[in-house]
Amino acid sequence: MIIGIGIDIVQISRVTEDIAHKILSLEELEMYKSFTSYKRQREFLAGRFCVKESVKKALPAFEGFHSMTELIVLNDEAGKPYLKSPIFNDKICMLSISHELEYAVGLCVVEKTII
Repeated sequence: MIIGIGIDIVQISRVTEDIAHKILSLEELEMYKSFTSYKRQREFLAGRFCVKESVKKALPAFEGFHSMTELIVLNDEAGKPYLKSPIFNDKICMLSISHELEYAVGLCVVEKTII
């Protein structure tokens, strides 16, 4: 059963490097720093910002998180983003991130698992 949907969009040029430590976990910071292209770093940062905002919108109570750095978004072997956060044990969070030219968008669909 779907219990929440969230979406967010941002103009990539509005996301600056000085917010990286405010929104990225340590694992995500490593990924961010591994990109040699400034453009790719900005796309990554904007995408992570959007998808984390979409999680907040899909789960209005934000499930006890105090900071965006507590939401860890990684990629599986196929490149698909997933949420690595133990507090969501009873939920399935499906994520999507996309960017094109000037904009990045993040989407989250949350399902309650059947117990």
